[in-house]
Amino acid sequence: MTSEQTTAAVETDCGYSSPWEPMGRSPLRYLTSSDPWRALLYTAVTLLLGCLVFVAYVVIVLLPLAPAWSSLLGRIDRARVRLLRVPAIADPHRPVDESLSVRIGVRLGEPSTWREVVYSLVLGIFGPLAALGFMILGAFIGVFAFAPLIAANDEQINFWTWTVDSVAESWWFVPMAIPLIVVALYLCGVASAIVASIASWLLGPREEELAAKVQALDSSRGVLVGSFEAERRRIERDLHDGPQQELVGAAMQLGELAQSSDDHELRTEVEAAQVRVERALASLRDTVRGVYPRVLDDVGVEAACAELGGPIAVRVVPSAGWTPGRRLPAAVERALYYTASEAVTNATRHGAASTVTIELSEVVDVVTMVVTDDGVGGADLARGTGLAGLVERAHALGAELTVDSPRGGPTVLRWTGRTDR
Repeated sequence: MTSEQTTAAVETDCGYSSPWEPMGRSPLRYLTSSDPWRALLYTAVTLLLGCLVFVAYVVIVLLPLAPAWSSLLGRIDRARVRLLRVPAIADPHRPVDESLSVRIGVRLGEPSTWREVVYSLVLGIFGPLAALGFMILGAFIGVFAFAPLIAANDEQINFWTWTVDSVAESWWFVPMAIPLIVVALYLCGVASAIVASIASWLLGPREEELAAKVQALDSSRGVLVGSFEAERRRIERDLHDGPQQELVGAAMQLGELAQSSDDHELRTEVEAAQVRVERALASLRDTVRGVYPRVLDDVGVEAACAELGGPIAVRVVPSAGWTPGRRLPAAVERALYYTASEAVTNATRHGAASTVTIELSEVVDVVTMVVTDDGVGGADLARGTGLAGLVERAHALGAELTVDSPRGGPTVLRWTGRTDR
C-alpha cells in the first residue's frame, strides 16, 4: 500500500481534525471525494435551520423561549458536525439528575446556555443571507446548464450585453456552468467550515467547564467506590459473624464427637466430616478475606501483603521513600492489597511460581507497588477478568496498573497512584 493510499485509508476511518482540512487537498482529490457533497448537505441543513431560527425570532417572536430551543439547536449541531467527518463537539453542560425545575435553574445559570443563544442568533442572521446568495448562484448555474431548453421554448437569455435567442447559440452557456458548479462546491465547503468552526467555539466546553465536569465525575466515582466498600464491609461482617462462626462450632462439635466415640468406623467417618468442614471453613475465610480484608484495618498494607503467602513464598520489600508500617488512605490500601492478592493467586494457580516479591515505594505522594513472580508468565489483561477488574479499580482512584508478562516469565504488575486523592 502506498503512502497516499495509507493516508486516504486513515482519512476514511478517522475523518479530519478540522472542517477546513478537506479543502487543503488538491482540487482533483477534493472534488472527486464525498467531502464537497457532505459540505453541500451540511450547508443546506444550516440554511434551513438558519431560516427557521430567523422566523422564530422575527416573525413568531420566540425570544423569551430562546434558551430552551437554542439548547435543542445546540444539541443537534454538536452532533451534526460529524457529517463533515470531524469529531462531534463535546457537551459543555454538566449532568443534573434532579427535578425539572432544578434542571431549568441550573441550565439558566450556565454560561454555555447563553452561548447557545448567541449561536442561534448568529445562525438566524447567517442562514437567510447565505440562502439568498446561494439562490442567486444556483439561478445562474440553472440558466447556464439548461440554456438550450430555455432557448427552445422561445425564451430570450440576456447575460450582460450578450443576448441569446436561439438553441445553437445557447450551447455556449452549458460549459460555463461547470466552473460555477466548482465554485459553488467550494463555497459550500467554506460556508460549512465557517459554521462548524463557530459551532465548535460557541457550543463546545471551556476549560473551566471541562474541569468542573471532571471534578463532578471524580466526586460521583468516589461516592460509588465508597458505597461499594461499605457493602463489602457489611458482607464481610455478615460472613464472619454468621456462617464462619457456625462452621467453627460444627468443626469443634465433630471433633468432640470423634473423641468420645468408641466405634472406630464411626470415628473415622466423623473425622472425615470434620476435615471437610475445616476445609469449607478455610475456603470461607479466603472468601471473606477477598471480600474485605479486615487485616488491613489492623496492620496496614505492608503486613497484610506479607500474609498472602499460603503455598508459595511472598516477600515484601520496602523500597525508596517507604517507611515500614506506613499507613495509606483506606481506598489506596485496599486497591494495593487486592492487586497483590490477585497477583499471588494468579502466580499460584496459573503461573507455576514458587516466589512472589512485592516491592513498595513512595516518592512525593506517589506510591508504587511492583509485584514480580518467577512463574511461566503469559498473563493477559484481555483474558483475565480479575486483572481487568483491578485495572478498573485503579482507574477509579486515578491510578494506573500495567502488566508485563512475556511467555516464560517473569510476570510484573506495576500499580502507581497518588496518596493524596
